[in-house]
Parts: sequence; C-alpha cells; structure tokens
Amino acid sequence: MLIVIMIIAILASASLISTGGSGALSLEATARIVAADLRLARNHAIKFNSQYTVNFDINTQSYEILHTGAGSLPVPQNQLAGSGVDASRYIRTLQKQSMNLPEQVFLRQVKLNTSKTNVSDLAFGPMGGTGPSRNEDTVLILSTARNGTTFYIPITVSWITGQAWVEDIQTLTN
Repeated sequence: MLIVIMIIAILASASLISTGGSGALSLEATARIVAADLRLARNHAIKFNSQYTVNFDINTQSYEILHTGAGSLPVPQNQLAGSGVDASRYIRTLQKQSMNLPEQVFLRQVKLNTSKTNVSDLAFGPMGGTGPSRNEDTVLILSTARNGTTFYIPITVSWITGQAWVEDIQTLTN
C-alpha cells in the first residue's frame, strides 16, 4: 500500500512540475538563446574590429544580425538553422516550432533603460559596447502567457561593455 501511494505521489508531483513550469522554462530558454545571439554579434564586432547590428522586428517576431561596418565581413553562421536557409543571413524567428519549446514566447519590447524610448536595433562597435551613439543600457522584454498569468523576462545589454544578461522571470496576473 505504501509503495502504491508513493508511486502516485511521484506521478502527481511530476505532472504538476511539467504543466506548471513549462511556460517559464520556455521563456527562460528563449531569453538565453537571444542573449547568446547578442553575445555572438558583440563578439564578431570585437573580432573583426567593425560594427555588427542586431535588427529587431516585433511584427514578425524575429531579429537579424548584420554586418553594418565598413568593408565586406562575414555574418555569423547559424549552425542550427538547417539546410535550405540563406547562409549569408543570420535570422532567428521566435516560434515554438523552430525553437522546439512547449510555449510561444513573444518579443514584446526593445527599449532604452533610462529614457524608456523604443528602439528597433542594437549596434555593437569594435570595442564591444553600443556607445557612443547610445549612452544608456538597452532592455529587451520577452513574454509568454499561461493559465491567465503573463510571465516576462528582461534581457539587459550594457551600453558601455555590450555584455548581455538575463534577468529574473517576473509575473503579471491578467
């Protein structure tokens, strides 16, 4: 009898964990992917002593890494994009099918941290930062909704160093 109760308890707790936290897990996984791509653009800017820009499109829920400096330098390669993708472009779309995640995550906003001005791009210079043209941190807001609760997670990019970090998940009750 104890063994049966223990098995039922384990199955019940496993189902609660898998259904309750998948939205937050999708959100955090997507935020880490976006932050890694921002680091990739920054690293290319430093490596090639040039400027690389990440353009965000909230309407299509996508972003693209471009070389926007002088000369003809390579765009990063997306090794996970698969065949049939234009190798001369680095475009990522936030779709649950393309990222193999259980919940849809949306890019809600790209804004400057202090002035709260919306922006659509993030340009990394040869030193890795986004200055001098931008003199405040940039914040990307990703979100997902599940069971009447909206989860969101900010990704902050330092204008001085260009370092990107993922903040803690926060919630809003609808």
